[in-house]
Amino acid sequence: MRGLCYNTGTMPSTWVRMGLLAICAGLSMAAGALPAPAPQAAAPRAPSSESRSTTILVFPFEDASHIATLNWLGEGLSELTTERLQDRGANVLLRQDRLATLEKIGLPDSARFSHATLVKIAGEADADVVIYGRYVSDGKTVTLEARVLRISPPSLSAPFTETSPMQDLLRAHARLTWQILCAMDSGTTAGTKSGFPASANCPAAGANRDETSFSDPPASLRLDALENLIRGLTGSDDDARIRSLREASRLEPAWDRPPFELGLIYFDRHDCESALPWFSRVPPNRPDGPEASFDTGVCHLLRNDAARADAAFSGLVERSRSADPREKLPDFPEARNNLGVARLLEGKWTEAGAEFERAAALDPGEPDYLVNQAVAKLAEKQPAAAVAPLESARKLNPDDKEARTLLIPLLESLGRNSDAAAIRAELPANAPRTAPPNLQNPAALARFALPSKKFDRSFLRPGGDPTDAQPAPGKAPATNANKGDRR
Repeated sequence: MRGLCYNTGTMPSTWVRMGLLAICAGLSMAAGALPAPAPQAAAPRAPSSESRSTTILVFPFEDASHIATLNWLGEGLSELTTERLQDRGANVLLRQDRLATLEKIGLPDSARFSHATLVKIAGEADADVVIYGRYVSDGKTVTLEARVLRISPPSLSAPFTETSPMQDLLRAHARLTWQILCAMDSGTTAGTKSGFPASANCPAAGANRDETSFSDPPASLRLDALENLIRGLTGSDDDARIRSLREASRLEPAWDRPPFELGLIYFDRHDCESALPWFSRVPPNRPDGPEASFDTGVCHLLRNDAARADAAFSGLVERSRSADPREKLPDFPEARNNLGVARLLEGKWTEAGAEFERAAALDPGEPDYLVNQAVAKLAEKQPAAAVAPLESARKLNPDDKEARTLLIPLLESLGRNSDAAAIRAELPANAPRTAPPNLQNPAALARFALPSKKFDRSFLRPGGDPTDAQPAPGKAPATNANKGDRR
């Protein structure tokens, strides 16, 4: 059914497409095409759009001109749309979320999808709104077109278009983004049946739709900087990606996205000396700011700089108490845990223990936080109080090496030799013998503390619970420094 593909030239009339969209959406949901939420995933979607933040999924724009030198622009317009919507406080899924969803359901990212398939992908990603579009260029001028597809109730906006000389493409894109924003604002506040207004006028009188009101990234962003960013994101060779991202950063020194992506590449290489200068160029209040701050703190832990790590994670925790909605972050366990590790290394045993307890309360299913609680209790010379968290960690993960290594000598020191012998008997006969830890040496014990290396961005999504994050195709999951691939 090629006529249902949004990027073909044989698309049926608007009313026919609207009817087909409603039928496809109904059939998809009836047949189970939109999967039910997995256990421990986000809460079921409420019927009212006011009860949760609208989640937006942006697809690459289709290249309708087929000019080889512009083959990167579809992904570029998608990334720029995402960043500008985030700049206005919208809850937008990232490129890696889209790639993970497509990989999960076995669809290639380069495919052209019908509306019914878009509805299915949105359901898998738990998105409420899909934005897609196309661009046409003769090399001198360019026309951008975007549409907004709402999932429930199903509705499709009229096409929003902007035409400009090629050198003003990104200013035209900024104006197009304003049309998208105004359509979504009107669709959620005007109470119209379709969910979208007939025009793209902002509902607020005198609302500023001038492209220059976009400051991050600015409307005057250089096109070659965007091209280098996209080549840095999509390339397969890390060295080539680094060269492209460095060039993007050189061309637009005030744009924080290229430095953030460079920091991530070096961070994944465990090259903190190279990662830290790039992360420092990402302001804390930008969309990538919390992750840059978190990874900065992890680097300081890996470099044994406890004071700087404490400052990085304290800043994240303090933002969870902020009354300013633009600054406020959720209280997430990884930051609490790593703040505890930093304070353990600083010799602040009681403060470290409090942070580990808070982390365990936020995520009761993570054994690392329980092991860290036990380490803090041992450092405070409270061996009896360290037993319960270690036993709880073993219940969650019977193969937890750190919990077992600490628990055996701890039980023996408390006179519970038979319990210690039972745990030791679980070890295979050929298991290597290691020297037992010195439970009286707080500095040595601190090395058993387990930092969290993975930053779960789903915690930052407004109005919803974290979802089970998946690594993007080709990207290994983040790992814990002390536990290999455990995370």
